Amino acid sequence: MIAFVVVAAALAFVVLNAGFGTTQKSKTTISEGLASATGAVEVAGIVTGKKETFNDQSNNSKTTLAYYSIPIKLASGANAVNLQKELTAVRYFSNTIKYDNIYKGVVFNSTGNGSFGSVDEAFTASTCKLSDVNTGQYANESSETCAFIWFSNIVGDKNPILDGGEVAVLTIVFKALDNEATPDGKVNVHERPEQGDSLRVELVPAGASVLTVERVVPVLTTDVVNMG
Repeated sequence: MIAFVVVAAALAFVVLNAGFGTTQKSKTTISEGLASATGAVEVAGIVTGKKETFNDQSNNSKTTLAYYSIPIKLASGANAVNLQKELTAVRYFSNTIKYDNIYKGVVFNSTGNGSFGSVDEAFTASTCKLSDVNTGQYANESSETCAFIWFSNIVGDKNPILDGGEVAVLTIVFKALDNEATPDGKVNVHERPEQGDSLRVELVPAGASVLTVERVVPVLTTDVVNMG
């Protein structure tokens, strides 16, 4: 009888211990899922682009999208999100190209609280900076398709963390180069999308849900392109 009781007690302990372990794992999984869900960002306004018309190597005029910007903010009730380069990725997909990560990090204004008044100002501080070709043509150059984030509104000190009340802007710049030995002002290598192209961007912050933004390039008739 004593041996039976001892064995039964041991078995009961094993069963209870396994149950506690499973419960703890479930609790941890739920907590991690909630943390991911509450660390989400969302689109904070209209996505806008910049029209660019240039001549290709065959001297054909092309009207394309040079870059476009997506304003973002924290979702209601969400936790702050760290957007520094080492913890964040930006995936880009179009009709013809795919990149797993084109993110160059957050840039800040050297004056004031670090925010910028426009995307043109932010370009001057980014490594995606566009520079005019020196031949008098209208095309701008960018050596690669890349993305960076800048803040249009900062609460408190400047840092790469998106807090409540702040608005950040994810800007995607498209490759366009005149890379000949003797530049003639014609873009002979580019990845700029044209009217009707489908664009998909995924912002992947650490410990937060992925923000996916999909747009189709509309008719390019104005310099500032409203992409909805």
